[in-house]
Amino acid sequence: VGSWRVEVVQTNYGNLPTAVIAEDTGLDLHLEPGEVSIPQVMSTEHSLSVGDQIRIKTTNGFESLLVAQIHDGAVFGNRLVLSDSSNSMSSVFLYRRQAGSLSDALAYLRRTYSVAEIDHAGSAQSSAQKIVSAVYSPGQRARFEAIGFVTIAFLTVTLFGFLEKRKVLAVVKALGLRTRELVALIAGEAVLPPLFGSILGCAMGYGALQWLIASGQEFTIATGVFAVAVASIWPAVVIGIAIPSRFTQVATVNQLLFERPIPLHTAIVKELPRRYAGLDVQIAQGARFVKLAMDQGQFDGFVFRGLNDYVKQGEVLAVEERWWGMQVIEYHAPQTGQITVFEQEMGLFGVAPEPRALEPKYR
Repeated sequence: VGSWRVEVVQTNYGNLPTAVIAEDTGLDLHLEPGEVSIPQVMSTEHSLSVGDQIRIKTTNGFESLLVAQIHDGAVFGNRLVLSDSSNSMSSVFLYRRQAGSLSDALAYLRRTYSVAEIDHAGSAQSSAQKIVSAVYSPGQRARFEAIGFVTIAFLTVTLFGFLEKRKVLAVVKALGLRTRELVALIAGEAVLPPLFGSILGCAMGYGALQWLIASGQEFTIATGVFAVAVASIWPAVVIGIAIPSRFTQVATVNQLLFERPIPLHTAIVKELPRRYAGLDVQIAQGARFVKLAMDQGQFDGFVFRGLNDYVKQGEVLAVEERWWGMQVIEYHAPQTGQITVFEQEMGLFGVAPEPRALEPKYR
C-alpha cells in the first residue's frame, strides 16, 4: 500500500499513536494540510465526527487539525493519520559508525526519501564545495584555454626561430656536430625564456599575496598551486623543443642551407607492391621492377633516370613529395644494371641485371 513512520503525538485527548504518511509514497488519502484522519474507535470513544477539530502539540506549540476522514483501522490500525505536509516535525535518523559509512547511510536515505531535503554533519562542507566548484569551473576552463594558447604561441616562436637559424644549423651540422648536440643547442636556447619567466612569475605572485595578507586580506599561500602552474607550461615547452629538434635531425645540410622543404618522414620503394602476371617472364630472366604512384597517368614528382640508363642498386630513380614536403617517397633501383623498361603512363621501371651477374659462379 505504501510506507509511513509511526510516532506518538501529544493531543488534547492524550498521547496517541500516529502514522505519518510521506508525500512520495504514492498513497492518495485526500488529506489537505491541516487535516487528519482518525480511527473509528477514537470517533466512537470521544464522539468525534468529520468537521471536528483535534489539537496536537508541535515544536511551536499546539496546532488545530480538522477531522477530514474516519478510517476503519484495516490498514493503519487505531492510529491517527497525518500527511507529511501537515506535520511540522522533521525525521531524525541515528546510525552507528560501526554499521557503515556516512555516505552509505546518505545513499540509502536519498533512495528512500527521493524528494526530501537531507541534512547531515557534512552538509555545510558539501554545499561549500558545490559553490566553490560552480565558481571555479569557468576558471578551470579558462586555464586550459590559456595553456593551449601558450603551447601554440611557444611552438610558433620556436619554429620561426628555427627557420631564421637554418643556415647557422647547416654550418654547425657540416662541421660535424652530432644530432644530440644539435638538440641540446636548440633545447638550451628554448628553455631559458620559460625558465626565467616561471621564476619571475612565481616571485611576483608570492610577493603580491604577501602584500595582500599584510594589508588585512584573508588569503593563504598554497605552494602547491605555484607548482601546478609552473608544471602546466612545461608540456608546451617540450612540444616547442621536440618539433624543431626533429626537423634538425632529419634535415640534410643542403635542405637547411638552401631552405628546401624538410621531410619528417621518408619512405623507400624498391620492389613491386604486388605480382603482375605480364612481367613473370622478364622476372624469371632476372629483371626487377619498381612502380611509381600514378594519378590519372601523371606522376607528381621528379624522375631522374630514363630508358637504357645504367643504374646501381639503391640509386634514386624518382622522388615524390607529399603533405607539402613533410613526406618524401624515394623510388630506388632494385638492382645494378640497365633500365630496359620504362612505361611513363604506368610509371613502371624495369632493370635488367648486368651480364656478369647472370653467369654461373664456379669455385
